[in-house]
Amino acid sequence: LYCNGKRHEIAAADAQMTLLEWLRSEGYTGTKLGCGEGGCGACTVVLSSRGDGSEVRHSAVNACLMPVCAADWCMVTTVEGIGSSRRGEVHPIQERLAALHGSQCGFCTPGIVM
Repeated sequence: LYCNGKRHEIAAADAQMTLLEWLRSEGYTGTKLGCGEGGCGACTVVLSSRGDGSEVRHSAVNACLMPVCAADWCMVTTVEGIGSSRRGEVHPIQERLAALHGSQCGFCTPGIVM
C-alpha cells in the first residue's frame, strides 16, 4: 500500500490488524483512536483506489474499522499527508481551523480536517 506518497510493503500482515493500528505503528500518529466503532471520526483517512476503469476514487474511511489488508494496492492519505506546520506546508483547512479557533481539545481535529 502507499501512505502519503510512500510505498510500504507489509510482508506478513496480520489479518486482524486494522489500518489504524498499522498507521500508528509506522509513526503516522495524527490519526487517532477515539471510539473504536467508527462514530467519532478521529480515525478518518482518505483512501484512494482505482475502480473498474482508470478513474481514481477517493473515499473517507474509518481506519479503526478497516483491515490493513483491505488497503492493498490503495493510497492512504493521513492528516500528515495533507500538511504539517513542521514542514511549513499547512493545508488551507488546517490554516482556517487554527486561525478561527475551530478545535476544542484538538484530539479529533485531524479527523475533522480529513
